[in-house]
Amino acid sequence: MSKEREYYYIGKRRDTDIWEVMLKYGVLSASHFEVRFPDDPTMTLSEGREEFLGLPKISVEPWSGMKGAIAIKGEMTKEARELFLQIIETRRIRLWDFILFRDGRKLLSVSDFDDRIVTENFAKEFMEKLFLNWFEPIPEPEIKSEGISRDFLEEVSQAIQKALSKLVLDLENDKN
Repeated sequence: MSKEREYYYIGKRRDTDIWEVMLKYGVLSASHFEVRFPDDPTMTLSEGREEFLGLPKISVEPWSGMKGAIAIKGEMTKEARELFLQIIETRRIRLWDFILFRDGRKLLSVSDFDDRIVTENFAKEFMEKLFLNWFEPIPEPEIKSEGISRDFLEEVSQAIQKALSKLVLDLENDKN
């Protein structure tokens, strides 16, 4: 199985930042999560550790990415989902490193607080959901073939061929 392509989320574009909405969608559609906490006496990088340790249906294991760090893995139970949503809404807890999964496939991840990564499939799914919510299809008028002559259809066909030929020529000229 090939690894799914990932993309770095670059943030605000023209005063629009959809990350929070994308993150909420990830939390709402995830089936599992993994949150990593270093052994940090200052608790700067370990915010939320106690809250996640209190969740049901979790496992705790050493995380190989840093000496003394742990990974808390678990099902996205109602309690886990509520905790993630509370973190997004209140920003009271700033998670250092986490990954959201659906049925074993990674959806998105955050590391070093702000390095936001989305998988290609998740990004496409999210954008499709946005598209379907932002746009409504215009009903197409019923096209009747009655009254359309064969000559007219031939003219349309030739016009399309001419336009396509011009497009190809323009593209070739742009490459040179």
